[in-house]
Amino acid sequence: MHKIIEEMELKSINEVISNGYCLGCGLCHAIEKNTEIVERNGNLISNYSKKDRGHIAVCPGAGYDIVDSGKRIHSAKNYSYELGWYNELNLVQSLDTTLLKKASSGGAMTTIALFMLEKGYVDGVICTKYTYDSPTPRPTTYIARNKEELIEGQGSKYCPTSTLSILSQLQAEEKYVLIGTPCQIAGWRKYQKELNPSINIVLTLANFCGGYRDFREIDHFVHNVAKFDSVKHFQHRGDGVPGLMKIVDNNGREWKYPYPKYAQLSPIQKNNRCVYCIDATGELADISCGDAWIKRITDTGEAWSTIILRNKKAQKLFSEMLEAKLFNLGKITENEVVESQRLNITSKKYRQYKRIKIKKILLQRVPDWYDGIKNMGGSYITECEILLSKYIRSKLSILYKR
Repeated sequence: MHKIIEEMELKSINEVISNGYCLGCGLCHAIEKNTEIVERNGNLISNYSKKDRGHIAVCPGAGYDIVDSGKRIHSAKNYSYELGWYNELNLVQSLDTTLLKKASSGGAMTTIALFMLEKGYVDGVICTKYTYDSPTPRPTTYIARNKEELIEGQGSKYCPTSTLSILSQLQAEEKYVLIGTPCQIAGWRKYQKELNPSINIVLTLANFCGGYRDFREIDHFVHNVAKFDSVKHFQHRGDGVPGLMKIVDNNGREWKYPYPKYAQLSPIQKNNRCVYCIDATGELADISCGDAWIKRITDTGEAWSTIILRNKKAQKLFSEMLEAKLFNLGKITENEVVESQRLNITSKKYRQYKRIKIKKILLQRVPDWYDGIKNMGGSYITECEILLSKYIRSKLSILYKR
């Protein structure tokens, strides 16, 4: 029985989908062009149907060897269970006022991507923007090739995004920056390692991530909270620190609510796969960026980003950017980075062992993190209560109508 419990990892992409762990990342579409990513109950889900078990090796929904993969990719000098492998930690603030205004924090990711474009290091940046062809906003992944196009995609997207679908459209002779969530970057790393595609992504940027809620949350805010019938602009973050959600309808009416308080107005819970994720800071990306939620920074009222440089390539690029005077620079310690992400790291790193153990005891399949999880805290009783609550809410949310 013990052996059965310990072998409850996902064995195929079909199992990933049927057990509710599909991220809708789009990698299935890159592998099999006849595969589509469809919206179902507010989530993006692959309709992949082949029984090829080998493809599970590239699926980020199935989990990944986060520690050894990070070590192999980065050859970094520092390791932290909370943050992964890295060489250097910094605080940064973009000196481009246009980018800083729309940024979720210090404008780090867009400033880096723009530098790569303007220096000619890449031909395009893979990013995501909101489009308004549907009654409510939906994300669209595209390739930005100049500053104006980059700005279109600026800002956090706390919803499903099929970012890796675009891999099938990339040109072998071009170079790209990939901006994505930790799981999307991991999906690219697995795809790169297992299938060695003729795609030249020369830099990966990941945001710190606590998970996302599905599209029904956006629909809820547009129709039930703002009570709009049309949308021409939507943002989860931006316009200062910590920023605000803003919805603008076709008549110019605005609805605003501060981040992160607006989450209290939502009946929709976090995506199921996000509940079992241990990658809080994008451990397989070359550079990871996130909010600097520490008192000495938040007290200033200024927008700063934490930036994790995970390898020598990232450090070299960052040095060039400092020489070009593109950032204000500040210091931050490992302990401060961990503290700034305390809630997220506690859930993903300290409590995850017991959460996944419970699922295995119930003979339910879970993502495989190899040896990446430590038993560091939490309570089996508390996790049981939380998982039961999430199960009940998930059944109720299926009944949610606009």
